[in-house]
Amino acid sequence: MQKVVVLVMLIAASSAHIEHKYYMPNFMANWFKAVEYCNYLGARLAIVASYENQTELAEMVQQTDKYNSISTEFWIGASDLADEGHFIWHATGTRVQYSNWKVLQPDNGGNVEHCVEVRYIPSERWDWQWNDLDCKQMRYFVCEYTDVVRD
Repeated sequence: MQKVVVLVMLIAASSAHIEHKYYMPNFMANWFKAVEYCNYLGARLAIVASYENQTELAEMVQQTDKYNSISTEFWIGASDLADEGHFIWHATGTRVQYSNWKVLQPDNGGNVEHCVEVRYIPSERWDWQWNDLDCKQMRYFVCEYTDVVRD
């Protein structure tokens, strides 16, 4: 005689959303050091997955002392280091779906631009748009903590 085991799982329906908390350290780093430091904090280099995330991130940066109304540039967590032209979020390994590239970007200038920065330089018409840049450049950066919040 065979035993049949039946597992019944009840899943309670609840609404939840992901809350993003951003932190901008008080020093500049190259992209690799920025990834390392965010990981050290138990966070990740920021992922910008939607227009809403982009707006939230820009608003947070404007509240810091790193914001400068003339020029503000900082790293986020995407690169095409593994496969030129295919940008991936480092922390998750997922392909970048939403993007906010400036016109004519990414351009892989000098064949060395593989990491993504966000730029605000009004005089050059950069309005929180993305740019690919040499990963060795020094920039401020944004770490992101995520929490699942149940409503």
